[in-house]
Amino acid sequence: MAESVFDASFIGYANSSLDDPTPHRREFLRQLLNAITSVISRQSNLRCNQKLLSEYEGHLKVRRNDVIDQFITILDSEETVKLSGSTLRSPHKARANDCRWPSHDQHVLAAAIDGTNVTIHVTERVLGLCAQDIWRKFRIRINYVAYVD
Repeated sequence: MAESVFDASFIGYANSSLDDPTPHRREFLRQLLNAITSVISRQSNLRCNQKLLSEYEGHLKVRRNDVIDQFITILDSEETVKLSGSTLRSPHKARANDCRWPSHDQHVLAAAIDGTNVTIHVTERVLGLCAQDIWRKFRIRINYVAYVD
């Protein structure tokens, strides 16, 4: 089965009101929620580590939609693969550096390492730009959803 890792900013943006009046913001939110729904509908298993869990808590103090409520339920369930390590081991760190993966987001990549058919969902352009290299070096997909202001 496929597995998913969500950067905290992806979850933070998805934690929005569903009543946004602007069409481009609604489309952005639709893309975010569709990715999260793949975990809720059990098409993909959720992977996370302690650093991601603490970042999610910071973004989700107030929940603004039902999809986020369901995400939290999955996050708290035994179905979620919860990893103890939040850092990359030396050989993985060197490969991540070759891919220009930012050091402040190593914990996101660490959650994906050793998974099965993993996709990392991100909204940061710098992470999206690493997609081809991350695929080549790690066989991990990057789903970059561009933030629209």
